[in-house]
This record gives sequence, structure tokens and C-alpha cells, in this order.
Amino acid sequence: MGIMDWFRRLAEPAAVGNGAVAPAPAADDKGAEVGGLNFKSAVDAHMKWKVRLESYINGTSQEDLKVDTVSCDDKCPLGKWIYGQGGDRFGYSETFFEMKVHHAHFHRCAGHVLATAQQGAKDDALRLLHHGDYVRTSERVKQLLARLFVLVADGKAAIDAHIKWKERLHDAIAGAGETELDPEMVSRDDQCVLGQWLNGVGGERYAHLPAFRDVRAKHIYFHLCAGKVLALAKAGRREEAVAMLEDGDYAVASDDVTAALVSLFAAQEN
Repeated sequence: MGIMDWFRRLAEPAAVGNGAVAPAPAADDKGAEVGGLNFKSAVDAHMKWKVRLESYINGTSQEDLKVDTVSCDDKCPLGKWIYGQGGDRFGYSETFFEMKVHHAHFHRCAGHVLATAQQGAKDDALRLLHHGDYVRTSERVKQLLARLFVLVADGKAAIDAHIKWKERLHDAIAGAGETELDPEMVSRDDQCVLGQWLNGVGGERYAHLPAFRDVRAKHIYFHLCAGKVLALAKAGRREEAVAMLEDGDYAVASDDVTAALVSLFAAQEN
């Protein structure tokens, strides 16, 4: 199981459920870092809270846990990211906001478990840890973290694939391209990585959104412009091709696709 499949499985409540953790991915966590957070490490650290609290309750922990600290949602690594770089980059996202809310509630639940244990009510603390709000909220944080990763990773891959077109066309104009590009094929919107995503997984996940339809429309026009750039270059009109690529219709169309992709992922209505 690869890292993306692992996150996609975690993101589906029905697929994991009941507090179970999806099997570890076959690969390591390479590729799990997006936006300044290694999401795989964040999920792992979040799930370890149960072990840490259970160890404390049973008197086998070496940690000096404080209720006030555990109850705060901005003291752990994930919380610091949420209130720092995560909020700066993904604060627009409904999924991020929901994860932030549930993460805060989770820490209140964890603090309540710890306070109960410190009052000497070991059985009650264990009951709180294994049932009720703590379990439900912990599971929800895990699912939302996974869902946010899938959304963000999809968006990054789509934008990255789109941006590479400019470099490919520059190489083609200069006669330095590794592969021969055909204007007719380049003019099609279903042959590139982004086009395949739009017609595949992206469509399955986002086709109900107006923002997705906007991306598709702008992506179709972008490829028509890319085909014209390439046709000009092949006709020996390289200066015109470069002008269109840098400042003309192609440049505008490319920016429009990027902006539309950002709007799509900002919608966060997966």
C-alpha cells in the first residue's frame, strides 16, 4: 500500500472505522510532507496519545503530564502547525477548519482523561480513554488529517503538472525538447497529466462543483493556446511563439487555469 492509498483509506470512515488504523503503507513516508507538515508523522503522533495516556493511568509512564498543557490544542507539534504555517496556507479550507475544531476538542477530552487519572479514579480514566468523546474525536481528527492531505496533495500535483508546460514549450521552441510535440495533440485537453486527472480521479471527486467545471473550461482553452504556440514555432515564427508564451494568450490562459485550480481546492467540498 502506497502513501496516498494509505491516506485515502484513513480519510474514509467506513473503510477503517471503530478507531482502527489502516495498515502501514508499504513505502516509507516519503511524499507525506506538504505545507510544512509531515502528515504521516502527524497521524502517528496523534494516535500515540492514547498509548501515552494509558501508560500514565497505569503508572508506567516516565512523563510528567500536566492537565493544563495537555488540554491546550496549540502545544503539540500538530497544534503548533495548525496555528502557524498550516493556518497561513490552508486556513481557507473547510476541512482544515473542521480539523482544527476537532483537534481542540480532542485535547480537552485528553485533558479530562488526565485530570480524572490524577484524581485517583483509574477505572473512570480508562473508561473515558476507551469509550465516548475521546475515541470519537480522536478518530475524527485522524480522518480529517488524512482528508486534508489527499485534497492538498491532489492540488499540488495538478498545479505542478500544469506549470511544467511552459518549460516544455520553451524547449520545443528552442529545438531542445526531448520528445517531438505535435500541435494537434498538444491542443487536446485529455492527453496531459492534469487532463487525465480531470477526466479520472478529479472528476470522480469534484465533478459536482462549479469550480471543477470552471477548471475544465479554462484547461480546454489553455491547450488550444498551447497548440497555437507550438504551431507558430513549427512554422518558423519563433519570436511570435515566445511572445504568446510569455505575455500573450497562453500566459493569460495558464494563469487562469492555476487560479481556477486554487479556487477548486479552496472549495474543499469533497
